[in-house]
Amino acid sequence: MQISRLARSLAAGLCLAVASAPAMAQTPYFQGKQVKVLVGFSPGGGTDLFGRLIADGLAKHLAGKPSVLVQNMPGAGSVVASNFFSGRAPRDGTVLLIGTGQLLLRIVLGLDGAKSKANDLEPLIASPMGRVAYVRNTAGVPNAKALLAPGEPLIVGVPEVIATLDTVLGLKVLDVKFRAVMGYPGKNDTRMALERGEVNVDGQATPVYNSSVSPMIRSGLAAPIFAQGLMEGDMLVRDPAAPDIPTVAEVYKDIHGKPPEGPAWEAYKASVRAFGNAGKILMTHPDIPPAAMSALNDAVEAMAKDEAFVRSAEAVLEGYSFQTGKPLREGVSAIGRTDAATVAWLQNMLSSDFKMKFN
Repeated sequence: MQISRLARSLAAGLCLAVASAPAMAQTPYFQGKQVKVLVGFSPGGGTDLFGRLIADGLAKHLAGKPSVLVQNMPGAGSVVASNFFSGRAPRDGTVLLIGTGQLLLRIVLGLDGAKSKANDLEPLIASPMGRVAYVRNTAGVPNAKALLAPGEPLIVGVPEVIATLDTVLGLKVLDVKFRAVMGYPGKNDTRMALERGEVNVDGQATPVYNSSVSPMIRSGLAAPIFAQGLMEGDMLVRDPAAPDIPTVAEVYKDIHGKPPEGPAWEAYKASVRAFGNAGKILMTHPDIPPAAMSALNDAVEAMAKDEAFVRSAEAVLEGYSFQTGKPLREGVSAIGRTDAATVAWLQNMLSSDFKMKFN
C-alpha cells in the first residue's frame, strides 16, 4: 500500500513538473531586468529625443515588461558612448546604444579615439535623416552651373567636418571650389552665420531646413543647391522630406552633362549610406544570447507596426519612417564593407583639408 501511494505521489509530481516546464521555458528573457539605452549626446537634441522615443517603445513592446531607462553619455559625436558600449557594457542585451550614421562613418574611417568596430554593432531599428545644402543670394549663384563661377568666393561654415560632410563632399563631387571656415560651435551657429553674411554656403538636416531655413528661401535671401538624398542600392534617390530639391547626382548631370563618377562620388555614396540611411539607429551587441536578440527584434518590429506609436513618433521622426529587419541589416553591413580605396580617399581628404587624425 505504501509503495502504491509513493508511486502515485511520484507520478503526480512528475506530471506537475512536466506541466510547469513549458511555463518556465516561456518566461520572457527580459522579465525582471532593467534595460539601459545609451545616448551619446546631451539631453534635448534630436538623437536624445529619438533615444527616449525608442525607450518608450521598448517599455511598451519588449516581452517581460522590463524597466527601460535612458542614460546620456555625451562626447566626441557618440564615440565616448560607443567605446563604452563595445568595451565595457555587458553583452546580455540589457545595454543598448543609440548611435548615428555619423558615428558609423567615424568607426569605418578609424577616426582617432574611436575604438569600436563595425562588427561590434547589430542594428535593430533606425530612422533615416536627409540634409539640404543652400547658398546665400549674395554669392551670385542663380543656377546650378553658376556654382562653377560664382559672383563671390564660396565659403562654408564648419562646426566639425563630419557634421558637415554631406555639404563638403557634395561640393567636391560637383567640382565646386570653396573655402571652409572652421570653429563654429554647432550647426545652428553656421545657419545664423549665413544669415549674417559671414559665410555664404551652409547645410542643415532636412527637418531644420524645412522649419528654420525655408523662411530664408521664401524671402529670397538664400536658395537650395542640392539635397543629400538617400541610397536605394547603388542609386541616389531624392529625400522624401524634400522631394522638390534635386540630389547631387541630378545637379552634377545638369552642370556636366553626364552622371557623376570617380573617387569623390564613391565617397559621397558611402557617406550617404551611413549618415543618411542610418541617420539615427538603435544597436545591440551581435553576440547577445539568442533569446535576448529574438525578444529585441520582436519588440522593434511591433513598434514599427504599432500605428498609435508611429503616430506619436511623427514629431521625433520629422518626416521619415522606421526601418527594421533585413533591409536595415543589409544597409549597415554595406557601410561596414566600404571598400579600402574609398576609405583611403576619405581619410586623405579629411587629413589634408581638415587636419583630422585616424587610428
